Amino acid sequence: MRHIFIILFLSVFGTILRAQGKSDIPLPQKRNETLDLARTLLTTKPIEDSHEFLTSANPFNPVRKTDDVSEEGRAKAKAPVPAVDASLLKNIISQVNPSGMMQLGGDPILLFGQKKLKIGDKLPIVFQGVTYELQVTSIERTSFGMRLNGEEITRPIKPSAVTKP
Repeated sequence: MRHIFIILFLSVFGTILRAQGKSDIPLPQKRNETLDLARTLLTTKPIEDSHEFLTSANPFNPVRKTDDVSEEGRAKAKAPVPAVDASLLKNIISQVNPSGMMQLGGDPILLFGQKKLKIGDKLPIVFQGVTYELQVTSIERTSFGMRLNGEEITRPIKPSAVTKP
């Protein structure tokens, strides 16, 4: 019995001595490295505020080089906008086929499948190879209005299949 007590006492005492030998505090060299890293991370660097740097760093204002613009792109930019008359607008708006209308929070919304347009929104339509931007001007329960370059037209949401004489 006495031997068991001595063996138990020595194993517990040895474990305590080994635990006391290790310290949670790092060596001074390691602490200095950590403090130097903290100082470098906390120091502020001067901000370069030149105009060239700010325009190149702004992702919302990308600067395009003039060499990147092709001759075809320049020709499209200079192409005159065709004049719009009421008959052309009538032909263009005949291609606009909304699926319905709904009220959301008191605001009327024109539905084109998953696409939803409010009053003032623009709808691009390609007609005879030219893209036109139609603006929604009014939305009623059974009709809607669209504008293109000052010309405005209103038509029913669901056009009737049979025309009456």
